[in-house]
Amino acid sequence: MKAKTILWMIVLLMLPVIAHAQNQNELIQSLYLKSGIDKQVRQLPLLIQSSVEQAFEKDERINDLPRHTKSAISGSVQEAFSPERIKKTIIKEVKSSMTVKDLDTVLAWLDSPLGKKCTRLEEAASTPETLAEVKKFAARLKQSPPAARRLNILRRLDAAVKATQTNVEIAMNTQLAVAFAVVKSLPQEQQGPLKDIAAQMEKNRPQVETAMKSQTLLFALYTYQSLSNAELEKYIRFATSPAGTKYHGATISGFKKALLNGSISWGKSIADILNQSGRQSET
Repeated sequence: MKAKTILWMIVLLMLPVIAHAQNQNELIQSLYLKSGIDKQVRQLPLLIQSSVEQAFEKDERINDLPRHTKSAISGSVQEAFSPERIKKTIIKEVKSSMTVKDLDTVLAWLDSPLGKKCTRLEEAASTPETLAEVKKFAARLKQSPPAARRLNILRRLDAAVKATQTNVEIAMNTQLAVAFAVVKSLPQEQQGPLKDIAAQMEKNRPQVETAMKSQTLLFALYTYQSLSNAELEKYIRFATSPAGTKYHGATISGFKKALLNGSISWGKSIADILNQSGRQSET
């Protein structure tokens, strides 16, 4: 009888912990959907495939590859950057970084009229079709440049949500992972030290940062063109608040980790595809 009593006491003591964990998980799932991250992540493979197809058109070496090889490389994107894999990584990062109170605060922002408006704009700007629209938008900006105050506000928003910094890391890690894979697909005698490749790519970081800062600002001008300066200032206040800082830090960290893992997986797939293509060309 005493043993049973102790068991029930343990169960009762554990109930608040279990309830807290369930509540946190539910809040994280809600945040993932309401923030627009889910829709943006599901668009990611399409965006990467679009970039791959553009690279096929511009790079003569890639154009020389057999059609089935190029098709296989493009098709390997979906598996490497699976939305479900990315979701798991982001949710894990959020769970380890944000308390229930933090999540409640962020969800209150996401449920606000301005929060919903920002999410809708960010979701709309995350599709492959946006790339063509941004080019047209950039041409219009040359005729009608944005005001200095507008540029300053958007640069502050960039700093608050660490957009440029994140994009640079994603670009560098993706390029590095794919470069490693391509080198590994070469005959042993043609493979250079991987550390030399990493060092060479690191030298290009300043150019990548400059280009990415300009590109991120252009996308911000396009994405938030319907927001007033006052609305953008409110967005910055949320992004720089304690909960907003944790939210952006956790989601960005998870996104970077997921994309790095995806890039490594994709790079291995590319190496396998190139090796297979090479063997077929020899027969």
